Amino acid sequence: MRVRVERLTDQAVVRRNHYLGGRYENIYVSLESIPELRVILDLATALAAHILMRPKNHLALGWWLNIMQPGERTFPHMHDDADELLSGAYYIDVPPGSGKLLLVRDNRRIEVETHTGMFVFFSPGVLHQVTRNESDRARISVGFNVGLAST
Repeated sequence: MRVRVERLTDQAVVRRNHYLGGRYENIYVSLESIPELRVILDLATALAAHILMRPKNHLALGWWLNIMQPGERTFPHMHDDADELLSGAYYIDVPPGSGKLLLVRDNRRIEVETHTGMFVFFSPGVLHQVTRNESDRARISVGFNVGLAST
């Protein structure tokens, strides 16, 4: 599935946060500005329900875009700030050499060679980062956290 994020404008951007290394790591947009994401977010929720062994309608998914330009990287961080049960990413466009996902937990380091169309899920308490984008194109992904839906 091709998701066209190149049409994003400042008007479509709701907010940005995590300003590190000269860039905002998280870009929040309205789903209406990129309606193709609905299929990806629904699938992410369904996969999370399977992994967590919970009904899909019991889960809520928060998401953001990550657009990593050439020369940029994502700094080490975790997602265990609130009530997250699962974290993950879907890779929209991963040019060769645009960085590896590094997961670190209990002195164990795992390098993930991501590719376009791939989902990765991990515990919110896992320290993770993305190495420098050495390609000549942006690396685009959707990050997300899954928690319990409000009743």
